[in-house]
Amino acid sequence: MLQKIKSSANKAIKRAPRFIALRMVKMIALVLVLATAMTALIYATHTVRVSDGNNTYVVTTVFGNAQNMTKKIAGSADYKITGVTRGLYSTDVTISYYFPLTLTVGNNTKTYSVTEGRLGDILSSLGVKLDEYDIISHTLDTTISGETYVDIVDVEYKTETYSEEIPYGSTVEYSDKYYATTQKVENGHTGSKIVTCSVMYVNGVAAGKTVINEEIVAEAVDTKTVIGTKAPKYASSGSTISTLDVPSDLQLDSNGIPLNYKSVKTLKATAYTHTGNRCSTGVWPEPGYVAVDPKEIPYGTRMYIVSSDGRYNYGYAIAADTGGFIHGNRTDMD
Repeated sequence: MLQKIKSSANKAIKRAPRFIALRMVKMIALVLVLATAMTALIYATHTVRVSDGNNTYVVTTVFGNAQNMTKKIAGSADYKITGVTRGLYSTDVTISYYFPLTLTVGNNTKTYSVTEGRLGDILSSLGVKLDEYDIISHTLDTTISGETYVDIVDVEYKTETYSEEIPYGSTVEYSDKYYATTQKVENGHTGSKIVTCSVMYVNGVAAGKTVINEEIVAEAVDTKTVIGTKAPKYASSGSTISTLDVPSDLQLDSNGIPLNYKSVKTLKATAYTHTGNRCSTGVWPEPGYVAVDPKEIPYGTRMYIVSSDGRYNYGYAIAADTGGFIHGNRTDMD
């Protein structure tokens, strides 16, 4: 365009008189200045298009800056520029506004300022790491673009080992190796084992466990009670040690054992010698009057005494005496 103006002006100057030529030169200079200014103005005009995902705002500016124009368009809103495409006469700007993301993990809650995006990417940018067992209120592929509340339940599994006691029980065994009046007790004891288990923790608190393996370190041993079944062979009634006459109301079997009695006691029996003194009940000592603990066996109690293996038959006896060494289940026999 400028070349065309210059060419036309030169032709006109050659054909015009000198004074006219001078005026034309001035006019041509003015036209050139105006043309140059218009060209500069055209080149200085710039269009800025700002898009926030929902709306697009267009501003045409002269000698303007796209970043400054973006600030004016966004106003006081908190945003970040997510994309810029620059052209010769225009600039396209993409922005995303910040919004609050409230994240609760277990008992801890914190609010972050984030922009639109995929939840998984946002959590990753915040340094939040999830594993396959964690439970989250939204899927990681969810796109969030406004105020959002996200709950995460932290679930993890830990392998742990501990020692555990194995309790013991009790058993009863019958044996003909012992007389029926005999009971033998073999004490038991606990055992121990090492347990390996998987413990589930929910938000840091143990919520359950699954046993993976148990290794027995020591077996438990039950308490065993052996009861004799062997029938005792009692001595005959005629070979009793007691010299007391058997009352007529005391009925004995063929072995000289009472048929009727109130109770059976197992006592430790010892012997003592007559010292010339009467018994505690006032009777003179003789075989058949035995010393007892009157708190356990009252004076005057009638008894029939046989050794537990049946080899000795003391016979009919009466509780008539006591002594300083007679306590509990014990008796002294003359």
